[in-house]
Amino acid sequence: MANILFANNASSLLAATIVPADLTIQVKPGFGALFPSPSSPQICYITLEDNTGAIEIMKCTSRSVDLLTVVRGQDGTVALDFILDVTRVELRVQAVVLEEFLQANGDAMTGDLDFATNEIQNAYLTGTTRITGGQTIGTAIRGTLDQSNNELVVPAASGVRATAGGVPIVVNTDDLIALLDTAGVIEFDSATVGIRIPAGAYLRIQDSDNDAWLQGQHDGTDFNLSFIGTGLLKITGVDIDLGAGVDLIFLDGSLSLADGQLDQPLLNDFAVQRQAVSAAASTTVDYELGQYVELALGVNIDVFAIDNPPITARYGAVRLRVTQGSGGQTINWPAAYKWGGAVEPVLSTGTGEVDFIDLWTSDAGATWYGTSGEGFA
Repeated sequence: MANILFANNASSLLAATIVPADLTIQVKPGFGALFPSPSSPQICYITLEDNTGAIEIMKCTSRSVDLLTVVRGQDGTVALDFILDVTRVELRVQAVVLEEFLQANGDAMTGDLDFATNEIQNAYLTGTTRITGGQTIGTAIRGTLDQSNNELVVPAASGVRATAGGVPIVVNTDDLIALLDTAGVIEFDSATVGIRIPAGAYLRIQDSDNDAWLQGQHDGTDFNLSFIGTGLLKITGVDIDLGAGVDLIFLDGSLSLADGQLDQPLLNDFAVQRQAVSAAASTTVDYELGQYVELALGVNIDVFAIDNPPITARYGAVRLRVTQGSGGQTINWPAAYKWGGAVEPVLSTGTGEVDFIDLWTSDAGATWYGTSGEGFA
């Protein structure tokens, strides 16, 4: 639908007097239906003329029954006072409307034709070249006039690949390896041939469903690897040698060796995981949750155990920080817990007093050896 609307026989007397500041005019009851009812961006132009010959052209932007919303003083006119019953409201032919029309002189345009991003549809050019259904047919695309060595050509025959400069165009469904005919290997046989990733761009390796990938991106300083929809990155069958020049490895998270061996580390600024345990009559400490255990002794412990110690032939140790509750609480140590001189530690009895007990094992927790320090404030 056009943006400038028209109607035949749209005419009425003004039903309410207006002054230049008014932006709504009212026609006689029932006559509003004779006028267009525009909605943005549509408009119509109306002319008001009174019994003295005073004329004002207005732009109507909407209509509600017999009320017209307008922009005053259009097409070289100014906003005036108009009196009801002696002022005619009409759709007339105005210069502003005619100037919106395209003009033709014979078969030639008198000025440029601006489609304002709209489409040219079903237009036939010279010879067999035409544009129809959003498609250009029967023409080569060239960078400059008559330059054919880099032209894009789409053959008329179905299934024949288009060419650029005479070379078939590769599409995203092609098997690049097969096209390059390298027996499954792409060789970069030059010190200057490689894959360059500019800052902010990325190289992505995706699965067949395109919903999981490995992505490498350079931010201008660092090269970042990220994994989307990937549960685990596995490197198998090879040792990893980071080589000279690798000073630091940053981990924003945990490193799980799954009881694997960490050989010859030099540790600087390390900590042991802490866990807090509230005593119950039967209390079990999980070794894997942390080897520094803050044990709040609010009741006597009749049964005490440590779960998930290191496997046999490996050494593991736990430090207990035992804090008395109301005072006088005790721990009944299992027979497998061995103490210096066969003397169990005697816990402090005062409220809030602290004792430290160190325990270690090398037989998967079958035997725990211990020592203690009591009476810390």
